[in-house]
Parts: sequence; structure tokens; C-alpha cells
Amino acid sequence: MDVQADGEHRYAATLTTARGASSEHVVTCDEEVLAKAGATTAEEPVLVRRVLEVLVRAADEAEAAGETPAVPRVVDLRELDRQHPELLPNLPLH
Repeated sequence: MDVQADGEHRYAATLTTARGASSEHVVTCDEEVLAKAGATTAEEPVLVRRVLEVLVRAADEAEAAGETPAVPRVVDLRELDRQHPELLPNLPLH
């Protein structure tokens, strides 16, 4: 996994599944997401990386089950939080 800052609250990421499928993604974050996750602005890159780790694990599991892995091209952490409100507050940042 390669994650680079690409503007304020925006990251460019290259993800690779266990079977070698590589894909490019954009991750967006904001102050509301940081507050929900209990993260500081300095911890934002760690939060983004942890979320991507969860998504790659899910893609690996889908691949192993014979399904097509599906990590969205744009990973909007605000939308992800709406869909999975338990995720962000439970991600370890340290």
C-alpha cells in the first residue's frame, strides 16, 4: 500500500490485494470525520492508512471467496462513516 498526501484532507493511494491486483484510489477526509474518530489533524494520515488496511482486508477476503474485490475509486471517509458508523471510532491510531 502506498499512500501520499494530495491536498488538504485528500490522499492518493495505490492498493494491492494479496493476489496482486493493484488499483488507484483517492481518499477524502474532513474535520468532522477526524472528530468522530477521535483523531487529531496530525493523526489523519494514520486514520486514512488504517481505513485502507480494513478495505484491503475485505478485498482480500472477497478475492479468496472468488468474488471481485471492490474498493471504491473514491473513498469518502464521511460516506464510509455513514455506512459503517462503528468503524472509525474503533480503529487504533497508535
